[in-house]
Amino acid sequence: MAATIDKLRPELLEISDAEFERRQAEFELAARERKRRAEIAAKEALAAEAGERIERVVADVKWLHDNGLLPERVTQGFSRGDGMFSPGMILRAPTAESLVPREKKPAGERKFRRRKDPKTGEYIPSKAAQKAGAA
Repeated sequence: MAATIDKLRPELLEISDAEFERRQAEFELAARERKRRAEIAAKEALAAEAGERIERVVADVKWLHDNGLLPERVTQGFSRGDGMFSPGMILRAPTAESLVPREKKPAGERKFRRRKDPKTGEYIPSKAAQKAGAA
């Protein structure tokens, strides 16, 4: 199939450069989002299985604790900071979306948090922003 742009989409040759770049950026964003959604869909079964297994583990840990069979170190591991035993708050089932790694932005595109100077109370760039500016 020997097709040229003149036959397939001749209107693309007539639009401005800015419009062409905008459309190109939109297609790239859409392609990334489609890929991310496909990865999430692929992880759905794994997340569902993990949720079921975590529910069983939490139920078993509660049973062991209720019957005094859980070692003290494990009890502490499943307890909150105030000492309340709550394995359901410690072990949580992952979602399919949390199993898909997020795309990292290049260093130049990251937003830096500002902080207040303790002496003057004025906002100053974060230490990370200062390091990036020095580099």
